Amino acid sequence: MKFLGHKLREIRKSKRLTMEQLEKLTGVKQSKISRYETGKEFPNNKTATKFADAFKVDLCYFYLENVVLRSGQMPASELISPNEKTPYIVLGERAEKIGFPLVMLEAIVNSWEKNEKKKQEKD
Repeated sequence: MKFLGHKLREIRKSKRLTMEQLEKLTGVKQSKISRYETGKEFPNNKTATKFADAFKVDLCYFYLENVVLRSGQMPASELISPNEKTPYIVLGERAEKIGFPLVMLEAIVNSWEKNEKKKQEKD
């Protein structure tokens, strides 16, 4: 699973934080934050956890493209408009409602997508 740096940038900007402010919150140097956001480097689990803690989100937020944040973490309006819910978002909401781990859901979705891609390549 790969850290999605663009999601770090999105959430940082949505909270109107500079890299300098994020450095003060997490202890992660601005130069590293920049490299993570651009995908030039990937943080280890400990560093990614610092970001998750700073933004009060689940760690999987930074690893899943279509992760749905829990209520209270970030208003959904900052992520998508109500009419733009993808099947992944709906699935994530339902999984979260019943307490299904989003990390497991991500693994299932990745496996399904990989199989679908193979099917399309054969056609």
